[in-house]
This record gives sequence, C-alpha cells and structure tokens, in this order.
Amino acid sequence: MQKIEKWRIEELALILKELVSLLKAGSNAEWASVFSHYYFESQKILHEESLDSESLLKLVKNIKACFKEISSLRNLVLWPQDSTQDKDINQDFIALRNRLLLILEEMEKRSREYIN
Repeated sequence: MQKIEKWRIEELALILKELVSLLKAGSNAEWASVFSHYYFESQKILHEESLDSESLLKLVKNIKACFKEISSLRNLVLWPQDSTQDKDINQDFIALRNRLLLILEEMEKRSREYIN
C-alpha cells in the first residue's frame, strides 16, 4: 500500500469545508449537514497521532456513496437566495464536486496494495 500523505487529507478536508459552504449558500441544508459530518470526520483523522487508514478508507467510501443514486449529489442543482448567482454557484459546485471525486479516487488508488 502506498502512503497517503497528510497534505492529501488536508486537501480533502478543505474541499469538504468549501462544499459545505456552497451547499448552504445554495439552499441545501440537508446535503450541507452530511458533508459537514464528513468534514469533522476528516478533521478527526487528520489530528490523530498516526494515520488510521481504515477510518480514512471508510470515509472515502461513504463520501463516494453520495454520488451513486439517481437522486444523488451528481444530479443536484443549487438554488441560492440571490437568483443572480444561480449560474456561478452551480459552476463552482460542479467544479468542486469533480475535484472531490478526483481526490477520492486518488486516495483509493494509493490505498491499494500491488503485488509484483
């Protein structure tokens, strides 16, 4: 198994925190609450003495599960209070969502053990 560097977990936490802010701004408190929980889980993993790879992989799988169903995060459209921000907030949301998926896939890839 390759090592997952601390900076990757920090990046995940920052993305989750930013996602919570966007979801709140887009009037979606339910998803914001879900990702707020994931953010706190990432902080817990980040502040442990040694990397708990099992907890990290569990977190990664739980986050990825949010993208699987038809009514998932993949199909979500945000509706901000200020209608002039509709296009901008949704573009930011799509970019952030895609970045999150890339980070999760990279973490899963680095957690695999390859045998020669």
